[in-house]
Amino acid sequence: MANRIILHIDMNSYFASVEQQANPHLRGRPVGVCEHLGGIIIAPSVEAKRLGIKLGTPVWEAVKIFPQIALLHADPDKYRHVTKQFMTILEDYSDDVEQYSIDEAFLDITKYCVGDYNEALLLGLEIKQRLRLSVGEWVSCSIGIGPNKLIAKIAADLDGGAPSFLQREGKGEFLDRICVITPERIPLLYDKLKLTDVPGIGSRLERALNKLGIVSLRELAIYPLSNLLNQFGMWGYVLHSWANFNTTTSPFSPPHEEGMGEVLVPKSFGHAYTVPKVLTRLGDIKKLMFKLSEKVGRRMRKYGARGSVIHYFHSGPSFSLAPGGRGEGEGGYFSKQRKIREFINDGKDIFKVAWGIYCSDLFPSPSPGLGRVAEGRERSNESIKIMGVSVSGLKFSASGGDQDFLFEQYKRPRWLMEVMDQINNKYGEYTITRAGMYNAPQEWAKDTVGFGRMRII
Repeated sequence: MANRIILHIDMNSYFASVEQQANPHLRGRPVGVCEHLGGIIIAPSVEAKRLGIKLGTPVWEAVKIFPQIALLHADPDKYRHVTKQFMTILEDYSDDVEQYSIDEAFLDITKYCVGDYNEALLLGLEIKQRLRLSVGEWVSCSIGIGPNKLIAKIAADLDGGAPSFLQREGKGEFLDRICVITPERIPLLYDKLKLTDVPGIGSRLERALNKLGIVSLRELAIYPLSNLLNQFGMWGYVLHSWANFNTTTSPFSPPHEEGMGEVLVPKSFGHAYTVPKVLTRLGDIKKLMFKLSEKVGRRMRKYGARGSVIHYFHSGPSFSLAPGGRGEGEGGYFSKQRKIREFINDGKDIFKVAWGIYCSDLFPSPSPGLGRVAEGRERSNESIKIMGVSVSGLKFSASGGDQDFLFEQYKRPRWLMEVMDQINNKYGEYTITRAGMYNAPQEWAKDTVGFGRMRII
């Protein structure tokens, strides 16, 4: 359909504002939501942001900036409940609603607004009012409206689009904005935006573009596509499309049914965790790696996926994650991936590959067998604060990508996984676990929610 109107809604400082809505004593105070006091801030309140406490700030640094900050443990069930509330509201206005993350969504409102952007603006204001009444006045959102998803998302981030009466008191920061970008006003964005204002272009990619002499969106838009393809491969086509404010996917992801067109599928499954205290004992490092691997495998089986590329990373105590998952600082950062012949989704198998990658760094020649590491005794030559395991190179099927095995000994591990999944689904996570997780602290890598594309979290 031509002349679409897409609305993007982005909840502001989501986890922290949900906590402030639930507890009036937190309102107006700097709040930081974290997994634990030894980790990082995963959601700062607006008040905390004004003090310089951002997403990814280590907790100790946040306390140093403002000792009276209210630190709260993440409450995933609470956030999911609120998300369900606002998604129910959005579904009243469109049959085409795509939940982009736990705090973001897109709506195709073309039919509802009959192609009229003035009607779209009024609809956005109505949605804001319903959110205030149903969810709470302290949980605010930003809304962007445009002819496609990319422009709508950019519009939601434009401060200049908010009427003054929608601005909460503060240092000129728009917290409840709404912005409409009509097709005829798209060329004006080239004078308004920097390269990094386009979702998906971070500082690292910006530096790569700068080396090609591209320092603005306008220069990227007119840069020869063939040169971008030579430099970035298929990413060059994506960059070219973004710079011309075109999306590279269909307006909305259709249901996963045959004949329904393109479906956006996960490119990887992963889990990372920041421990409260640095790990130096190999036994502790193994337990955390095993638990992360099991969580990744369990998600993969849920979505019918197997993968052949395993990636492992860790970093030391002075290394931190910046917004968007980028790493900053020093602290012994190590990252490596390994491609294997088989496609796997068993946490035990994922762990074996990840542990092999780790051992190649710890014991370059030769790496010890898993059984030779004396648990809790031998120490690593590195202190680990953050660890992550992910699997890519995926293939999907209704049965998890499983092949039909001829011999009984190959079928038994699959049957065991199926039984373990059924028990944990019925009685709760980790009701039954493998011995590799024995005595692993329960608080390690608990249930979490994350920002960003809802591929798999």
